[in-house]
Amino acid sequence: MFKEYYKRRFQEIFGFSLQPSDGLGNNFVQAKLAESALTLPKALIDYYAIAGQHCINKEHNQLLPIEEIGWIDNKLVFMEEYQSVVFCGIDQADVSKLNPIVWQGIKSNSIDWYEENYKLNQFLMAMWKWTVTGEQEEPE
Repeated sequence: MFKEYYKRRFQEIFGFSLQPSDGLGNNFVQAKLAESALTLPKALIDYYAIAGQHCINKEHNQLLPIEEIGWIDNKLVFMEEYQSVVFCGIDQADVSKLNPIVWQGIKSNSIDWYEENYKLNQFLMAMWKWTVTGEQEEPE
């Protein structure tokens, strides 16, 4: 469902295509989800399957390996900033949605959560574009 979107956007942002080695593959993702008993939105499942190993996921904002995804407060955290000050997550009530809104948490004495203007698939592409070009991507 979201794979074609990610492939198209990857080509637009990087100027070349995703390679099979950039992803974890459907079977691996499903096996990891079964092991962890996690429910993830389809937009995130598809992302891990085709781009979960791409080096962009280890830059400034780091995509967590599936086995490290976990709960902070009532948010399922899938990404963190490299200094572990900012977290990106999905509200507990939205994890079964196909493409939910992303929340950003900023660590102080506790974590203060703010709703982003991006749906999950758009947020992932905005992170890529910002990392590669330094340009802000507007939500679609």
